[in-house]
Amino acid sequence: MKFKILTVGILSAIAFINPSTVLSQPSPDGGPRPGFWQPEVQVDLNRDITLILMNQTGLKLGYGDSEKGLSSLSPGETVRIIIRKGNRTGDIANIPINVQQGTNALTYQYNVDKKTNEVTVRINIGGGSAPLDRSVYIDEKGRVYSF
Repeated sequence: MKFKILTVGILSAIAFINPSTVLSQPSPDGGPRPGFWQPEVQVDLNRDITLILMNQTGLKLGYGDSEKGLSSLSPGETVRIIIRKGNRTGDIANIPINVQQGTNALTYQYNVDKKTNEVTVRINIGGGSAPLDRSVYIDEKGRVYSF
């Protein structure tokens, strides 16, 4: 009996809590919404995705690849990461990219070739000392984000 009363009390308390908007969520309809959390490009999840990272910073970068682990990306170097199609319902890929030496801010510029399903990411130095872009993220609907 006490368990039922406690359960009802907890569920009632949760029901009265006002939901708040979380900034790190895309809009429910997939369209643009004011704020920083906007998709940069869209890819086709029914085919393999090729993510092309181009280091245009002049600095040595480190990046993460779920199949290979942590890797280095030298100044001027380009790397291709193949993201295999799948039937996962969660995030498809999360590739962190950071400056190995120092705290320079990075910015990413995106271009997508819809015929080949290739996403080119040009990595440049951003303004200020705080990191601006830290990761390339592809969600379960094929939307590609920077955050």
